[in-house]
Amino acid sequence: MTLHDRIKGALYGFALGDALGLGTEFMTREEIAGYYPDKCRRFSDIIRDAHRSQWQPGQWTNDTEFMICLCEQILDNGDFDVYEAAKYIKKTFDALSGDTSPVLRAVMNNPGWVENPILKTHETWRRQKLSEASNEAIQRGIVSGLLCSREQLGQTTRRMVLLTNDDSRCVSSTMVIAYMTHCLLHTGEPAPFDDLTAICYAADARTIPFLEATLHEDINTIGIDDEDTMMYTRKSMAAGLWPVWHCQKAEDYIYSIIDQGGDADTNAAISGAFAGLRFGFDALPDIKEEIIDKERLDILADRITDYVRKNIMR
Repeated sequence: MTLHDRIKGALYGFALGDALGLGTEFMTREEIAGYYPDKCRRFSDIIRDAHRSQWQPGQWTNDTEFMICLCEQILDNGDFDVYEAAKYIKKTFDALSGDTSPVLRAVMNNPGWVENPILKTHETWRRQKLSEASNEAIQRGIVSGLLCSREQLGQTTRRMVLLTNDDSRCVSSTMVIAYMTHCLLHTGEPAPFDDLTAICYAADARTIPFLEATLHEDINTIGIDDEDTMMYTRKSMAAGLWPVWHCQKAEDYIYSIIDQGGDADTNAAISGAFAGLRFGFDALPDIKEEIIDKERLDILADRITDYVRKNIMR
């Protein structure tokens, strides 16, 4: 399998998981059984309620837009830059038509955020007493995992997270996703579990129980659809990782997480990226060809492949 095939698979897997995961986003497993007795497997299956009608069938949500914009910042500037990244994120945020999380709205609306994003985010989290360690930043682990060297990975991922999420649990969970992405891209194999544990101990040990939960055969032990905690960054980390240990086909990486509900678009975007990295573009479900605006993904895959060859694998 070529480097380009893994990268293209990661981007399409992310967008596919995001766009199809919208179908069960914010639902419990019981609600999913009622709305989707035959499962949610195609974009045409997605119910058209007030929330889901904000997007067309096959259209990705804000998760993919933010992932793409950070990739483009690195590619356009030759490296990750906090201040340039803030400009790209703010431009993307201002252009979004679908709903966004209260955390992002609070951060983006803080005057001076673009000029000093990490400090202003810190102020916002303290002033509003944000304490839930929500998952707005976790998809950035896919970006850093694809576009950073092993030496850059930890520090760059940390700074990416702190742009909007001032919590060490957000940092630790995103670092785990970044390291898994990096290992799947460069070795074709999952990261050693002990390495992931070490990352959590160094960044925030409170993430370890969620990491350990991914080893259980029964995915229900993670409680992905719990209405009080479904937006937690550590839940999204666990959801994205669970298929890596327990699924043998790319489609199952995505479907197993969509069937759990919760923050399904974010969770399935991560597991879908892992599916594409591990099994390649061709192994993804055939609905990948129905993704709206997939030409953007093709161009981005070419650019990332060229960047990695010139800057990471030299």
